Amino acid sequence: MTLKSPKTILKPKLRAPALRPEQLVRPRLLDLLGKTSDCKITLISAPPGYGKTTLLSQWCQAEEADLPCAWVSLDEQDNDSVKLWMHVAEALRRVVPEEDFGADVLVTMITAGQKLDETALPTLINKLAELPHHVIVVLDDYQCIIKDGTHESVAFFVEHLPDNVHVVLSTRSDPPLPLGRLRAQGQMNDIRTEQIAFLEEETACLLNERMGLNLGPEDCSVLHEHTEGWPAAVYLAALSLQNSKDTPSFIASFGGSNRYIVDLLGEEVLANVSEEVREFLFRTSVLRRMTGPLCDAVVGRKGSGKLLRELARSNLFVVPLDEQGEWYRYHTLFSDLLLYELNSSRPELIPVLHSRASEWLEDADFFEGAVRHAIAAEDHERVAMLVARHWFEYVFAGRRTTVEWWLESLPEGLRTTQDAALALVRAWLYALSGHLEGSKKMLSLAESTPYEGPLPDGTASIEVGAATVRAVFGLGGVQNTVENARRALAGGGLEQTSQQTALVSFGLGASLYLAGETLQAQGYLEKALEFADDNYPLLRTASLSFLSLVAADMGHEEEAESLAIEAGTVVAEFGLQETPQASLAPIALGYVLGRRGDLTEAQTELERGLSARRRLSGLSPWPALVGLLALASVRSARGDRRGAREVLAEARTTLEPFGDDTGVLTELIERQEHKLRARKRRDGSLDGELTKREVDVLGLLSGELSTRQIAESLYVAPSTVRTQVKSIYRKLGVSSRSDAVEEAHARGLI
Repeated sequence: MTLKSPKTILKPKLRAPALRPEQLVRPRLLDLLGKTSDCKITLISAPPGYGKTTLLSQWCQAEEADLPCAWVSLDEQDNDSVKLWMHVAEALRRVVPEEDFGADVLVTMITAGQKLDETALPTLINKLAELPHHVIVVLDDYQCIIKDGTHESVAFFVEHLPDNVHVVLSTRSDPPLPLGRLRAQGQMNDIRTEQIAFLEEETACLLNERMGLNLGPEDCSVLHEHTEGWPAAVYLAALSLQNSKDTPSFIASFGGSNRYIVDLLGEEVLANVSEEVREFLFRTSVLRRMTGPLCDAVVGRKGSGKLLRELARSNLFVVPLDEQGEWYRYHTLFSDLLLYELNSSRPELIPVLHSRASEWLEDADFFEGAVRHAIAAEDHERVAMLVARHWFEYVFAGRRTTVEWWLESLPEGLRTTQDAALALVRAWLYALSGHLEGSKKMLSLAESTPYEGPLPDGTASIEVGAATVRAVFGLGGVQNTVENARRALAGGGLEQTSQQTALVSFGLGASLYLAGETLQAQGYLEKALEFADDNYPLLRTASLSFLSLVAADMGHEEEAESLAIEAGTVVAEFGLQETPQASLAPIALGYVLGRRGDLTEAQTELERGLSARRRLSGLSPWPALVGLLALASVRSARGDRRGAREVLAEARTTLEPFGDDTGVLTELIERQEHKLRARKRRDGSLDGELTKREVDVLGLLSGELSTRQIAESLYVAPSTVRTQVKSIYRKLGVSSRSDAVEEAHARGLI
């Protein structure tokens, strides 16, 4: 299928709003902001309309020459902590002069999922600590963040800030961060409402010097008193006064609650624009960010781009978001007023406008905005279609939480034409989070729900989609998984270079390996690895690990070790240590080390991998079974037959739910059990008695020394050791180092 990449990074969010000529420069507040070197964080907390963003824009511009400022304008979508920190990393990358700063951090953000404080954030913090200069991170409109998990990630970042980094939070209310402790430790620069409100002289300066109203001192004082220094109200009053014929009367009547002020000024401002402009303002009030073509689609007219530029130049609450004049937004209070008026007069028009916006945003590849407007329109059928169509590129970019939120927006019990497709999406989400039973239930629901033809994401059918999930996660027995993978590959609808094909190829290769079809498995695993570039490190880790197992079984031990080490390198490079796929790398490495006779290290790696899988309940059992069999062999070779029997018992218990569909695993368990029963201490004669020197060599084989190291310890040539090892193998009736050590333990020779 053909998938469009989501525009995850929104460039307008990474720029401070452009400064306007009439905006007042406030030195006393800039001085307060200048105290960044004394603490970790600056908090600017005040109600809307107090000029927080303007103040920060002025400060960043003033500091720009000496101090890079990474700016992120937050919105509700940043409650997805992956998206928030991707924007932070990109903002830093844009202002830090060091080449390629943050590029690897962005990839780590995608792959880390929601465990950012264990993987990606430490990487970002360490990168920042290495910088030879100071840097500022500005998070504007932090009140948009409401999710506990996202607050926790910000708290982690602030708690571990290096000395050369300062964070500025601009918010309408105090966030649930450890502010009390930071304040007590002298680590917070606290700027509150009473500090950011206009002084009387600042009100007069804005009205007269910036807006050119030429008001007398008394009028300025009255207006300041009525507005209580609220900058937005002062500015809105100034705009209205530009067209007022009775200034004293207007100022005298100006007062009341915030809602009254906004309503009054809205009437004054809107009354002075043409009907055409007023209609444009009302209809576009449903948009958070505006660009000409989007407004054309929503309003149903041409020329919106030109009108936006004119409105911005006329100070009509339109704020440019970029230097090119392509994207804009309304002042928050003005937007609230417009939407309030529209809802009061024509509420039936609002869902229509949201639907138009949703359609345009999807066509422009802004899928999150498309879903958001469909939700606002309460067009649940469209929401379901959008999720079913675009879920894949978000989930496999580490944005699972975003898709889950979309699904949560749908009312319980809702029936749509996409029910079967959405059940498949939920099956993927359950499986990726380790809840295989939930995934199985969703697959059954999908298959029992009528659905004809291809799915919105391009998959050929429900049957192919369900087979794909079962193949990738090994939800059935070994042969069942093989059959599902082949059904998915043969079902059509998957392009040969698509990520889904790579996933299915891995599933088929892994299940063929478990079925004992090693050569066939190798071909499919190599195909999966071919598509698994650095954008898909989880699939790369899994493919490398299984290819290592294949190489070890074929006797290519050096290649097997190299592949396992590369898998571990991918895990470390992308911070994947807490993902289920990460456990495959130590299992593969332990497997090859055990076959090579490096028993102590092999046991350490195998137990590390198995411990990780045991912590993550609900995972596919097959990788763990490979590790259990290898661990049983290693423990037996080290003389720990009781431990080996315990591991084999665990493997048998794990296999029980699959009956006879266990590939070669049951046979391998039985072989090891037979060897354990046969290798009790025995008095049978050897095929020739071991010489004293051969006994010495045999004792050293049980350790981790190489042939050269054994030779050095015995003061003989490596060729002599190799000859003695061959003689030992012949006399014990074995063919490998690990078997020789195991047999020696069984006979009591070492």
